[in-house]
Amino acid sequence: MPNTIPFFKTTITSTEKVLVQDYLQSTDSASSKKYIELCVAWFKSNYKLEEFYLTKSCTHALELAALVADIQPGDEVIMPSYAFVSCANAFVLRGAVCVFIDIRPNGMMMDETKIEAAITPKTKAILTLNYAGVAQDYSVITAMAKKYNLLVIEDNAHGLLAKQNGRLLGSFGDISTFSFDHLKNITCGQGGGIAVNNLALLERFYLAYEFGTNRRSFFNHQANRYEWKAIGSNFPLSELNASMLYAQLLEGENINAAFVRGWDQYFSALKPLQQKGLIELPIVSNTDEHSGHCFYIKVKDKETRKALIDYLTEKDIIAQFHYVPLHSSEFGQKVGRFSEDDDFTTRESARLVRLPLFHSITAQEIDRVVQEINSFYQLV
Repeated sequence: MPNTIPFFKTTITSTEKVLVQDYLQSTDSASSKKYIELCVAWFKSNYKLEEFYLTKSCTHALELAALVADIQPGDEVIMPSYAFVSCANAFVLRGAVCVFIDIRPNGMMMDETKIEAAITPKTKAILTLNYAGVAQDYSVITAMAKKYNLLVIEDNAHGLLAKQNGRLLGSFGDISTFSFDHLKNITCGQGGGIAVNNLALLERFYLAYEFGTNRRSFFNHQANRYEWKAIGSNFPLSELNASMLYAQLLEGENINAAFVRGWDQYFSALKPLQQKGLIELPIVSNTDEHSGHCFYIKVKDKETRKALIDYLTEKDIIAQFHYVPLHSSEFGQKVGRFSEDDDFTTRESARLVRLPLFHSITAQEIDRVVQEINSFYQLV
């Protein structure tokens, strides 16, 4: 039997061991922030950010964003239903109502043209998701947010180093969040980050990030006592995780280039099946430089998806579907509502199949996946 092609392998380069070993051998490893500061400096330099902080996960970053946005019970947050549950949980934890928007089928992201109809006097923020490392149309979203005085919270878990019109994703939101978990292009095992691009939000951010205390002001001699001031938590990433993350940030362009090469190979090789009307391929705007985070195809329906995934599994190839729409769950219906009609979210999510794609995947492995997909369609 041929070797199994997994759905994903965690990115590992040749540098992580060196930097992690350096951390372990440091005499002040318990208190050092060397690698945390290097990671923060990398983001500030590459993203032209004034304020960036590491968190234990992107989930933590989103929960922190909800605190910084001062989300209160009854506030409404507009977001896609086709998203990871952390996108909604972060705001539900603060008592908000999730207002789900239908997606555009050509990209699987929230339809920007449907946002305005979902806005009410209770709307506080718009959450965007750069699905598969491809950008939302931020020219529309930011204009809408400005018109109605709303915050934009950008979930950029998939889009590190991706761009729209030459601008890096993760710099469009008033608050932008990042993920470095084991399934992302660039990883430290588990980690996240948050950029505060709207400097008017900084004071609330400092309080929340510092356990809800005025620690920063106290140590900057701006307060005469150290005390609890607001809701906060233990958000910062560890120095050990940061040492691994910094190693991968140094290789970031090469890592993303490997993902994009695999993505491009799939796209070219599977085009004949699309031309025959058997599958649909992802659509990427000409103005976007995507991250290659994941490659998906769309098949005829949910039944075809199951048959294809089962067939590939028999051939030792692991393919997967992705999000189950949040509004379709019992809890999602309890804490949110769908704005207007669900024309595409449920239908398109049921047709989507993600194919194996990771940093170390070989051209031969991608050829084998494509060959088996072609074989499947010769049988149906």
